[in-house]
Amino acid sequence: MVKKCAWLILPLALAGLMLQAAPPPKKPRPPNPEEAKRNIVSPKIKIVGKNLIPNGDFEKGKDGPIGWQKIDGLCSFWVKDKDPAHGKVIKFDTDVLQSQAYDWWPRIALDKGKAKDAPQKKPTVEPKYDTIAGNDGVWFWSDPIRIQKDKAYWLTIDVKGPPLLVWLVGYPDRPDTSFGADKGAFQDVLKEFKTGKPVEKKRGFKSFIHKYVWKGQLTVGCSNEWKTYSRRAKPFRPTAVTPNVKWVRVMIYPFWPPGEYYVDNVRLVEIEDNGVDRPKKEIE
Repeated sequence: MVKKCAWLILPLALAGLMLQAAPPPKKPRPPNPEEAKRNIVSPKIKIVGKNLIPNGDFEKGKDGPIGWQKIDGLCSFWVKDKDPAHGKVIKFDTDVLQSQAYDWWPRIALDKGKAKDAPQKKPTVEPKYDTIAGNDGVWFWSDPIRIQKDKAYWLTIDVKGPPLLVWLVGYPDRPDTSFGADKGAFQDVLKEFKTGKPVEKKRGFKSFIHKYVWKGQLTVGCSNEWKTYSRRAKPFRPTAVTPNVKWVRVMIYPFWPPGEYYVDNVRLVEIEDNGVDRPKKEIE
């Protein structure tokens, strides 16, 4: 019997050594601060029409800004800024344990809790890979915005804090706007919260399918003071390679490094398209 199984000993020993020598998890790669700095300066463009994002300045609302997803009071907040010129803004905190966020977010999603009822943040410790910053990030979505085919759009946003990402995401149909609807990992957590049982991922399980068909990215932030950012000379053209896009949403996405981020004055406007920097492929 020993002779028959001897051939297994070396592979198993090597596997054990590999596990022991496995490097620690890599620090999440943050948005490029140099790219964010380049995006501070906006080229001259001809704007057609008004801001398509209702309440892009976050001034209107009761328990949170209308036209946007719910704030959770743990990772996202609707606050009055110290600068009177900015008024109400959105504050994010990514230095929050992912486990604590996952305990709280289902209650927000199911209307079993409001931001004012959020638990006090638990302490976090270095290297903080177990925080929201090191995992999901804080996703904050606008309501859907109807767009037109073959049009170009310009996105600007005011940011104070570390670099973060802003996405313009396109859909062929009006998307679901419920809390966390576009986040596959959270949908598993939500299901577990509802059923009280862990989600089983057996062979052939039904994977989460996103409803969006296009997305474009903007890197912003890099200053402790308010700055306005836009994507340099490259407007968004959602229907350039995906003509079936009819709706878009803005997703503000702070994650690494763990800390506080502030955003205000989100604007999406149609511009006169001169074809400059027209992409071969707009999905990024």
